[in-house]
Amino acid sequence: MFDEPSSYLDVKQRLNAARMIRKMLADQKYVIVVEHDLSILDYLSDFVCCLYGTPGAYGVVTMPFSVREGINIFLAGYVPTEQMRFRDYELSFRVSADQDRQEAERELSPEEVKEKERLKKLNYNYPSMVKTLGGFKINIESGMFNASEVIVMLGQNGTGKTTMIKILAGIHKPDDETLEMPRLNISYKPQTIAPKFQGTVQDLFHLKLRDTWNSSLFRTEVIIPLDITSLLDNEV
Repeated sequence: MFDEPSSYLDVKQRLNAARMIRKMLADQKYVIVVEHDLSILDYLSDFVCCLYGTPGAYGVVTMPFSVREGINIFLAGYVPTEQMRFRDYELSFRVSADQDRQEAERELSPEEVKEKERLKKLNYNYPSMVKTLGGFKINIESGMFNASEVIVMLGQNGTGKTTMIKILAGIHKPDDETLEMPRLNISYKPQTIAPKFQGTVQDLFHLKLRDTWNSSLFRTEVIIPLDITSLLDNEV
């Protein structure tokens, strides 16, 4: 039995872990894996059971389905064999395509056209850089990104993805500190969390946001979507 074997692994290591688990199968053996990564789940599984319920309260395990059927049931949020809907919405990976189609079908207002054009022109350029950290050295080619884009950095662990983000965020300086860097506001979440606050989540909200965190807008936009209510009494 394996509980989330691909957590914190990069793509190459995930595939290696999946291959090792597949090799453990034998005529007198079966393997159970708990997994969140749908691509590894698809690669690894012969059958899939979906779990649904309320975190920390109760859970329900469905009967085994074929891999394709099990993944589609999870994405749809509906179990047809039990006529059970466990999510109010379907998980879709065609968001941008759907948005493009919807925008093409309706006529955009002058304000919307203007905003799209503004976002397209909001480009950020960064120079070629080199950063040396002890025995590690990363070479970064110059590049550009647009405010209306999502860019994914894909690569093996330890090859410098986080280092590059830290340079763009201003946490690290490139070896040539005279380079002109773009002025960016980056929300950086460190890989290792080291809490410095003593108290509950609710105390921290109150300290940092005063009465704002209790406003209806903040509750609707942040507290409810992130399901923070169940964490408020927990120690940070």
